[in-house]
Amino acid sequence: MRNLWLSWLLVLTACATLGDRTVNVTEADIQNMLNKKLDVPVQLLKIFDVSLSNSVVKFDQQTGRMHTTLDTMLQSKLFDESLAGKLGISGKLRFDAATQSIVLDEPQIEQFNIAGADSKQNEMMNALAKVIAGPLLNGLTLYKVKEEDLKFGGTSYMPKDMQVTGNGLQITLSPTR
Repeated sequence: MRNLWLSWLLVLTACATLGDRTVNVTEADIQNMLNKKLDVPVQLLKIFDVSLSNSVVKFDQQTGRMHTTLDTMLQSKLFDESLAGKLGISGKLRFDAATQSIVLDEPQIEQFNIAGADSKQNEMMNALAKVIAGPLLNGLTLYKVKEEDLKFGGTSYMPKDMQVTGNGLQITLSPTR
């Protein structure tokens, strides 16, 4: 009888380890990754050098979108000084199975405001940012699932589902068979 119980215990343990696993990715995780990725200035149209920093990420559970505000520094030979401002971006999140990453999908420039600029200048900068920056941000890797999350106890896992929650992302991993 004891051997039967031990056998059942081993079977139940094996089944439990082969079930789905959940990995949580916080807003802070995405913010850190964005700050590292955007640390290098980007040159646009060989006219503007744009530096982005201090991302603030918020997830909207209702729409499944991520909203991000970034400090922006704009430099150009067209003007004598650097211009500081704020850039607001939103986008859907998609899991890219090929790279095991969460990427920004369908990004939209929500706002681009330069400190000290009048409303007409900011309106013009917003229009320019929407045309140029949106396509550049599409497919931007926001987070790569860690190798240790994809292998656990000798079992390999693949992402199955991703949910936007109020605090971050919840990724469901299923064992590969």
